[in-house]
Amino acid sequence: MKRIWCLGVLIIFVCFSAFFSFAAEYNFDEAAKHIGENATVCGKVVDTMPYQGMTILGMGAGVAAQGAVGIEVPDAMKDQLDKDLYVGKTICVTGEIHSNPSGGGSIAITDPAQIKVKE
Repeated sequence: MKRIWCLGVLIIFVCFSAFFSFAAEYNFDEAAKHIGENATVCGKVVDTMPYQGMTILGMGAGVAAQGAVGIEVPDAMKDQLDKDLYVGKTICVTGEIHSNPSGGGSIAITDPAQIKVKE
């Protein structure tokens, strides 16, 4: 009986953990409403811009446009990611959303696996 109870508690714990490990998915224009959340943001990459040791991918609008989502790719990762390859493609990026100066949300990339190409 004790083993069954322990197994039941373990199964509930695993299910509960799996439920909270999945990040919510938002369209790029909703990112600014979810600052501080760990989530996935999807949208089309419009342009790129080098900025202080990183390249910013402009998602949904140009990098400097009001409300644009910025995907911050550090220059140290340039051998792992070809940033220009994403321009014109719809991608989904997972990470913690923080605010940017244009009034939109941004996500800093620390691992190439955070970016998934949709098309």
